[in-house]
Parts: sequence; C-alpha cells; structure tokens
Amino acid sequence: MYIFRWTFMLLTLCGCLPPASWTSPFKKFLYNIYTIFLVFLVHSLVLTQILDIVFNCENQDDFSDNFYLTVGVFVSCCKMCNLLTSHKNYAILIETLQEEPLTPVNNDEVEIQTRFEKWAQRNAIVYIVVIECCLGCMVATSVSSDFKTRQLTYRAWIPYNYTSLPAFSITYAHQMLSMTICTFLNITCDNLFSSFMIHTYCVFEILEYRLKNIVKHGNESAKQCARLHNHIYKFATMVNEEFKTIVFFQFLVSMAMCCFDLYRLDQNGTESKFMEMMVYAVCTLMQILYYCWYGNEVKLKSLEIPDVILECNWPALDNDAKKILLMMMKRATVPIEFSSVHVISMNLESFKTIVKTSYSVFNVLRQRREN
Repeated sequence: MYIFRWTFMLLTLCGCLPPASWTSPFKKFLYNIYTIFLVFLVHSLVLTQILDIVFNCENQDDFSDNFYLTVGVFVSCCKMCNLLTSHKNYAILIETLQEEPLTPVNNDEVEIQTRFEKWAQRNAIVYIVVIECCLGCMVATSVSSDFKTRQLTYRAWIPYNYTSLPAFSITYAHQMLSMTICTFLNITCDNLFSSFMIHTYCVFEILEYRLKNIVKHGNESAKQCARLHNHIYKFATMVNEEFKTIVFFQFLVSMAMCCFDLYRLDQNGTESKFMEMMVYAVCTLMQILYYCWYGNEVKLKSLEIPDVILECNWPALDNDAKKILLMMMKRATVPIEFSSVHVISMNLESFKTIVKTSYSVFNVLRQRREN
C-alpha cells in the first residue's frame, strides 16, 4: 500500500526495519550495528537525564528544567522498543487491509482508497515538516547560544569533565543527534498509528459506497456489507490493542510536558530559552492533537452508518436483507473509539481536557512557587 511505503522508509531510517532489498547476511549485520548504535544514543540520553534528577537537582526549578524533556525522551525510548518488537504485528495489520473484505473490489473503490492514501501522505508530509522545522529552530537556537558558552542544551549527568572543547563538542553532538533520533521516532510512530486510523476511515467510505449501491433483492450484497462492517470493528480493535499502551504514555507525558512548559515559560529566562520552550510546547500539543483528531474522525464516521442505511434503497429489499441492515444499524449505535488502555478516549474532548488539566496543574505549581 502506497501510504505505508512512506512509513516503512521512516522505520528504516530509525533502525526499526531493515530495507527489503538487504537480503545478504553482511548487509543485515551492518543494519543491526546501525540499530544498536541508535538504541545506544537514545537510551544513553535518557539515562544521563534521569541521573541528573537523582544527583544534581536541588530544587523545584532544577527539576522542572529536567523533567519536561526527560519524560519526552523516555516516551521516545518506549516507542522505539515498541517498533522494534511489534513490527511483525504491524505487518499483519497491513496484510489484513489488503485482504477481502477490507480491500477494494472495483475501480470506484480503488479510487476511494487512492484518494485517502494521497490525503494521508499529504498530512504526513505536513506533520513531518512542522516537527522538523521546530527541531531545526531548537538546534539553531542552541548552537547560537549554548555552544558558544560551552553550556549543554539539556540538563544531564555526565560522568566525565567536558569543559575542554573536544569533550564538550562530543557531548553536545551526542545530545543533538539523540534528540534528532527521538524526533524521528515520534514522527514514525505517530504516522504509523494515524495511517491505520485513516485507513479505517477509508474502509468506512467503501462500506458507504456499497450500501448506496445495494441492489434489489440483494441479500448477498447486504451480507457482504454486514461482513465488511464486522471486519472494520475487528480491525479497529486490533489497531487499538497494538497502540493503546503507547498512546496512554503519550497522553500522560503530553499533559506533564505542557504543564512544565507553562511553568518554565512563567519564569524569567533568556530569549533563546523562551523560544526553545515555545517550540517544544508546540511539538507536544501537535503530537497529542494528531492522535485525537484522527480518532475523533473515525468515531464520527462510524456513527454515520445508520443514516447511510436509511438513505439507501432499503424499501426494495426483502425482509432478510432488511433484518441484516437493522442489525448493522444497531451495532453502529456503539461507535468505534480508540482509547489509551481503556481510560482516555482519543477525541477532541480529551484534547481539551488535557490542555485544561495542564493549565490547572501549572497554576498549582506557580502558587506553590510564589508561596
């Protein structure tokens, strides 16, 4: 499927999926070395940040400077582990989309799928450009300010003296490269999950097309529609099971990061640090909005099925076909809803709740600081 070719390229770049053309043992060995190197970079960064909290943080301000970034890098580590261990499950999900009854059966349905694939690819490119532009702004700001003063961009516990220029350059490059990898890991996981949700929406469009073109005395057509409707629910459940833990951590982390970003913005700081925090806050909110927006769209689409059935040529059908459609309408009253460990639903209301909760916690921290 065309949309997943883009995602596979990102997975390969992040060290989570070797290129299909690399079949020789030597090339596989080289890619494994590349994967180990990326795993080391990301996990070493989060380890130095956690150790900084343990050994160096002496007050609330030091903790807030460290924590907002550490939790983000920690989620990137979780996403990397998930992508490395579950890529076979994702391959099964993609194969499911290419099998009957979820696959298109005529040119009109192929056109529907192609339209959604182009839409998904366009959204993915915009998302990548925005996130990478934010990363570029953070790196440029850091190079123009922190590197000149030989100050690390992010708080970390370093087990050696990095005051000399060679040692500082290596340590600084390690942080910048690790953060770049973390950004690509987030983009890859977000694009993969959103691609599955967009395809779920796409299959609902195909189902609506089949319902609108149901034929007279079309018991078989009604059965095919009911079978497709049932498989959409099963596929959505499979997708939710694969991503629910990652989404749960992402929701919690996004709320914490928004809270601490607001808290740090409230403090007096340099202009460069202010810009860095603003950019980081935008990336944080965009990540969770990406999940909530597509989850909300799938939920609303699943609720449209009863209306589509009422608008189709159902009076011309016999009683058996009408009973099948009635069963579909009854099932459609319970929408498809992606959730994080069955606790937080992915919709726009959840996004609003996260923003409000983050602001409330920020007010508590600010009052405590003032007192």
